[in-house]
Amino acid sequence: MKQIKLFVMALACMVALASCSDDEKVITPDQLPEAAKAYIEKTYPDKSIIYVKKDADVFETTYEVAFDDGMKIEFDDDGEITDIDLYDD
Repeated sequence: MKQIKLFVMALACMVALASCSDDEKVITPDQLPEAAKAYIEKTYPDKSIIYVKKDADVFETTYEVAFDDGMKIEFDDDGEITDIDLYDD
């Protein structure tokens, strides 16, 4: 019985630690989901992208695209918009 409790506690700790870890890295615009790339090309053809960050968590992946005028758009893993910031705060 004691071994089962220890196993459950160890498993809970591993899940908690895994959910806290972030894998955030800068990627190229070509690595965005197709829907996100299409939206940017159609809606903002004259804006310059400064960087694209991919944030991969255990349960979701998001992409942040920053433009030269301070605007930022966040997309989910399907390329759907989740947030737009018009100015860099």
